[in-house]
Amino acid sequence: MAISLGGCTFKSDSEYFSDQRNRAREQNLRDMRLSTRQTPRGTDLAGDALVAALADKTLVKRYPNTSFGSVRVDYVVRRYFVPDGRLILSEEPYSLHSPSCFKVEHRWRVDGERLCLQEPPAPEEWRCYRLARAADGELQWFIDRPGDDYDGLITMGIREILDGPPGSPESADGRKKD
Repeated sequence: MAISLGGCTFKSDSEYFSDQRNRAREQNLRDMRLSTRQTPRGTDLAGDALVAALADKTLVKRYPNTSFGSVRVDYVVRRYFVPDGRLILSEEPYSLHSPSCFKVEHRWRVDGERLCLQEPPAPEEWRCYRLARAADGELQWFIDRPGDDYDGLITMGIREILDGPPGSPESADGRKKD
């Protein structure tokens, strides 16, 4: 008598989850490497030019038709770079993450050629990026994590760059964009 276990594995839930996470990470790395190869890199920003591109600006990243359970919505992330180094993050349809909402204030700083942020999902640590301005005005974000597999890979491009904080009177449709 033969017993077929078609597709079954003899792994614990933890081992199975770990395998799934590793496969997803490898696929994500392949996708990001491909995106980075296919994206013409703009002009790198550093020092004062990098500060000028961010200070008192709201960067808006839209993810259309995103799934939240059984509902599909437009997910929008706004990062307002307060000139004093605070970072105000809002996510819709979630909530506003102002510095007073957490034990750790969200912060930003320019370190030579790098933009470094303290924000979710790890607000206690600094995560750094190198930014470039594409010919069409897009602000390209490249991960800066020497020694990490993701170092140098593009993580996002932002075209919607507004003057002032989110929700301010200046944020009306006529608001200046870079």
